[in-house]
Amino acid sequence: MKQDEFRRRLEFCRQLADREAAEQKDSHLVFEKLRDLYQTFDPDERASADAVFSDWALAKDESVRFDALALIDELKIVTAAPALETLVLRLGLHDTPGAPYEVKKVERILKNLIDR
Repeated sequence: MKQDEFRRRLEFCRQLADREAAEQKDSHLVFEKLRDLYQTFDPDERASADAVFSDWALAKDESVRFDALALIDELKIVTAAPALETLVLRLGLHDTPGAPYEVKKVERILKNLIDR
């Protein structure tokens, strides 16, 4: 499966899970569904998913970013470190109230990936 097709598949799965999470009022459902799907992937699919999650970590949509960060942290996706470093720099330029807290969260995730 090509990377673009794989990306669309993951995005579709996330959208379905997001709708279900909203219906059930369960904010962790998207993470759980994507984590469980990831566990079914072979090594090549996991590498493709890792790339997608790294891209999602840089998304403007905070909910997409939140899910990506949770997956990167839980699944210990070390290849996402460059994206996380970029995210820290971007967030440092924002004056939104939540940016400093998200920077701390991303720095913690980075530290956990590096200290592995």
